[in-house]
Formats: sequence, structure tokens, C-alpha cells
Amino acid sequence: MALFRHLTLCRLLLGFGVLLSSSLLSAQDEETPTVSFPPPGGEATSAAPASAEAATPEAAVETGPIPLADFMRAPLIRGPLLNRAGTHLAALYSAGGPRYQLVVRDLRTEEDIYLGGGEIAVVDEFRWLGNDHIAFNLVAPNGADLGLMVAALDDPENAYPIYQYGAARIVAVQPDKPLRPLAWVAVGTPEGEPAVVEIDATKNHGGFVDIREDNAETGMAEVVRRHNESILSVVPLPEGEQLGYLPDHEGRLGFAYTLIEGTVVMHVWNGTEWLRSPLGFDNATVVDVGEEPAQLIMLIPSASGEPSMIRFVNALTGELGEMLLQDKEYDFNGSVFRDPASRAIVGAFYDRNGPTSTWFDEGYRELQTSLNGYFPGRVVRLVDLSDEGKMMLVAVTSDRDPVSYFSIDLEAARISVVQGERPWLPSNRLSPTSILKFTTTDGHQLDAYVTLPAGTDRENPAPLIVLPHGGPWARSTWGFDSEAQLLASRGYAVIQPNYRGSTGYNWMFSRSERSDLTMMHSDVTEAVRTVIKTGMIDPDRIGISGGGFGGYLAVTGLVEESDLYACGVSVTGIYDWQRLANELGDNREAHPTYGILFQLLGDPGSEAAKYDAISSGRRVDQIDDPVLVVRDASGTSPESQEAAEFIDDLLSAGVPYEVHNLEGSILDLETRVALFERMLGFFDQHLK
Repeated sequence: MALFRHLTLCRLLLGFGVLLSSSLLSAQDEETPTVSFPPPGGEATSAAPASAEAATPEAAVETGPIPLADFMRAPLIRGPLLNRAGTHLAALYSAGGPRYQLVVRDLRTEEDIYLGGGEIAVVDEFRWLGNDHIAFNLVAPNGADLGLMVAALDDPENAYPIYQYGAARIVAVQPDKPLRPLAWVAVGTPEGEPAVVEIDATKNHGGFVDIREDNAETGMAEVVRRHNESILSVVPLPEGEQLGYLPDHEGRLGFAYTLIEGTVVMHVWNGTEWLRSPLGFDNATVVDVGEEPAQLIMLIPSASGEPSMIRFVNALTGELGEMLLQDKEYDFNGSVFRDPASRAIVGAFYDRNGPTSTWFDEGYRELQTSLNGYFPGRVVRLVDLSDEGKMMLVAVTSDRDPVSYFSIDLEAARISVVQGERPWLPSNRLSPTSILKFTTTDGHQLDAYVTLPAGTDRENPAPLIVLPHGGPWARSTWGFDSEAQLLASRGYAVIQPNYRGSTGYNWMFSRSERSDLTMMHSDVTEAVRTVIKTGMIDPDRIGISGGGFGGYLAVTGLVEESDLYACGVSVTGIYDWQRLANELGDNREAHPTYGILFQLLGDPGSEAAKYDAISSGRRVDQIDDPVLVVRDASGTSPESQEAAEFIDDLLSAGVPYEVHNLEGSILDLETRVALFERMLGFFDQHLK
């Protein structure tokens, strides 16, 4: 069904004139970014050869730097989605700041409706309830839930709360009754416990109840009365402490996660009760739900030392089904795409050395090729598709192009710009990002991404900033990166290395190797030494900067590689893992941020030598170069306390250092601009 329907789509696209040229991508949909970094004499390798002149953007003749704030502003649009009829599109929209509201666009008239948002409330999530209603969550700027709202498209000014003054998040929109969604609410059971409830989205009680001061008691009583009227039914609670819920393949309630005696357990909803799943999650993770009842798509390690695969799994029996995808070089680290009409899994998006699309359906594969032909030299993602396949939403991006969204109306033969995430940034003044392969000291080949400033060549090598990512189980990816582009616009080359622990590499390393913090540092060092060999980098002007775990790697680099770095910046890092372990106490392995790492590192009592070796903050006397320490001075978090201890240690050791205190939320533009102004001033002082 999906194949036939989308072969028809391709014929429509061909008639529309979209298939203009041979595709940027191969027939197997592997999206390889354009690479411009010139490898010198085989010393360093990149994904493709290019000339040195390619490092200079086309419009370098324009004068004056792009304002710093333009790189730091929040994306203008987030998460656009079509309604199923393809008549309207909704998205989170901002003015470049951190506070979003909901915008709904009529794709026929191109008129916009704005919902929610403002100084005291922002929208952080939305769901379509059929074609004519939309639900959205209002939250306070501090993140407190204010209400789950509903608006009818024919009366948007009279949006109303169906649950207020408490958390309420939609779990599933039932396809046959979309105005009766299932929502997790903070108070759902008669005993006042959280629960999944079926809620009447047509129940308009009016606006918010006044619960201030003298009205608190009577107001809360009215809130409870309204909730009781709106809640149509309550789903029984699964055994254990509630962690989360998933819909099934049709959009109805399907699965629940709970915590039982410290172990995450999955439960399957059969329509009347919860059935406990035998699946464990020590080595496998859920990617999405499958195509049949009680079916999941899971990422499962290969038993033969090859990259992990994604395959169907029966959650009731644990039986393994068909394998969907196994890359030859990378563990799967992305998402799947579902045909909106049939609900079949037809494709997947993930990262290799660059962003990659794989389609399991020939019709969608041809559709991707057609889209690539219309946007040559860009990465094109199919974001959404109406049920009848006549309206498409696509995302288009590259290393120098922040994401832009386009709608394609096949019946009207019209393509329209929906909105760019950062339309204020001129792509022709940004710098290309290249893929650099480097080899670790134990023989593994990993990826790094290199962004060169305009005018860089072997006669004019650039100062370098090393940006190891946080996590550690995360990944730097090829594509537009605001921090890398900001630094490049100010004359710095940037390298973003992926080290062991980065997603996509698990299959290469043993469990102990994936938690080897010393070797993670070594990997970063090898990436830097590799890029130096190209001759494009001034080896005497190299700085390192990172946040979180990247901040730890930055300090470790300064401690262990004093001959390599001239300065470093650490943003809210951890510097002494033994000290952190003691602070978190016996429950450290359950900590939401550091728990998994401590599970892998082992007990600090019996592994004292290991903890000493990885705690670079204990050896600050080996640092020869200036350090900028960024901290939230008003906080009581482990990171804030680590920063205070680290600053004391730097002072005692006589290491030159500076401190930048974060004033306000890092989500605020003013806070981010102040931080990067300080960082740029620090780098300019020590690297230029």
C-alpha cells in the first residue's frame, strides 16, 4: 500500500518539475555531506578531496562581523507538524528568544494564528486532536505547568484549559476519538496519585480559576470539580513507580515503564489490564513502537562484534522479529519514519559520519531522490506527510544553512517556505564543515568535524579551538552548529571530535573501554594532533573548551597536554570523580545525570586507583596555561560545588585563572551573549 501510494507521489513530483538533476544522494539514500577540508599528502584524511580555496565562503567581501547575538538567539521555529488532512501546519514559534508560543498556519490561505505565549506563560508542547482542534501545554518561564489547553481552529481566541495548575501531558491521541485523548496527569486517581486518564477535550469550563490569596481554598475546590467533570475514565496503574507511557502503533495506549525494586520494567496494555513484559534494558533500548499490537522496535547489540541493529521485538514474549537496519560501520542512533496512513515503518534517519536516510520502501526512496534533486547540495528530510500524501513538510539544511522548512502541495504544484530556524544568518558568510577521520592510539578510526575560518590555508594557518562534546554518551554531528560558526566568524578554526563513548561507536569498544575516561581524553588528543598535520592549524595557538563532561575533558587536556594547549575554558564541569561520588552518596548509581557512569566506573572504594587517575582536578599543579572557569555561582548543584573546589585548587596551585559567573538562565539570550563575549575575549587574549 505504501509502495503504490508513494510511487504515485514520485510521478506527481516529476510532473511538478522537482526531479531536476541527478541526486546529491546515492540510490541507497546515504547522505554524504560536501567536504571541503584539504588533506595534505595523506597525513590526515577526510571524506572527499577538495581545494584549499573551498575554506573561504562566497560572500567574504561583506564587511563587519555577524553580531554575536545572531549566533546565540534561539531558533525561530521548532517542531512543525501537519494535521492529518494537510490543511494546517502547527509549530512552536519565538522571536529568537527562549519563550515560545504556538503558531498555526492555514496552508491554503497562508494566514497564521498565534496561541499562548507571553511574558508569564510559554508553550512547550502541542498535539493535533484531529484536523480541527489542537492541544498545547502552557508553562511558566520557570518550567512550572500551568495548564493543558485546547483551541478550535474556527474559534482560536477562545482557547480553554482542560486541566490546570498541574502537569498534564498527552500520551496518545486515539484515532477514532481524537477529542478524547489519553493524558498523564499529576492527580488522576481518587487517591490523588498520577495516572493516565481519558480526558474530554470538548469540555470548556471557561478560563483559569483564580486561586490567589483569599481565593485559594474555594478556587482549588473549583479546579478539582472541573477536573472530575473532564476526566472520563482512569487507566489502572501498572505495578511499580510510574516512569512513562508510550502509545501503540495506532496511537492508542500501548506501553508503560515503571521502576520495581530498582529495575526498569515494561508493561503492555491489552485494553483492560497491564501485562508485564519479560524484556530487560541492560543492553537493548527502545527506538519506537512497531507495526502490530505489543510490538516494539529495539536497538540490539550484535553478537558478532558488528554494529548494533534495530529490529522488531514482541514485548509480551521477548521474541525477536525482522531486522530493519544494521549499518556496517555505526550503531544506529536515530529515529524511524512511519507512513501516516498505513502506520508502517518505511524509513529511518540516523548519523554515520554525516546525516543519513535509509528507506525500506521503494516509493519513499524515489521520493527522497526527487527531493534531493530539488535541493541540491543540501540534506533533505521528510518531516511529515498528510494521510492522503498530497501535502508534505520537509526540512532542508547543510553545514552553512540552519534548518529551513518547506511545504510542498502536490495538487496545487506549489512549494512554499514555511520558516527558517535562523533566517537572520547569511549562509554565504558562514564556513564549511569537513569530516576528518583520525586513528586512536589503540587503532580505532573515529570522526571529527572541522570548521575553518575564511582565508585559512597553509600559508595562513588558523588558531584552533577544540570543542569536545558533553555526555559522554552523545555525539557531535555534521551540520550547522552555532558555536562552531561563531568561532569561525571570529577567525578560529574549530574541531569537534567524537571519542569512544560517542553514540555510534559502542560496537567498537568493550564495556570497560566505553567508560575509560583516560582513553576518551587520549582520543581527543589524537584528533587534535591529526588536524595539526594538515598544516592548516597554528600549533602554538590552540585552546580547548567544553561544557559538562566536555568541561572535564577540557581540564584534563590542560593537565595532561600542557605542550598542546595554550588556554582552556570549562563550563560546569566535574573535576574530581571521587569527590562527586562521596557527595552523591550510596544512591549515586541511580542519579539521573551521573548514575550510568558510576555504574560503569565501579565502586570508588575498591577502585581508588582508577578514580585517582581520572580525577584531573587533583593535578591542577600540572596546568601551565590560563583557565576560564564558568559556573552558576548561585546554585547548589554538584557542578556548582565542583567549580568552587576547582577554583580553590587553582588558586592554591598558583595557576592563572578567571571566573565567569552565569547570571540568569543559560536559556536567556543575555546570559548566552555575556558568556560567549567573555569566552571570545579570553581566547583573543591568549591565542591571537
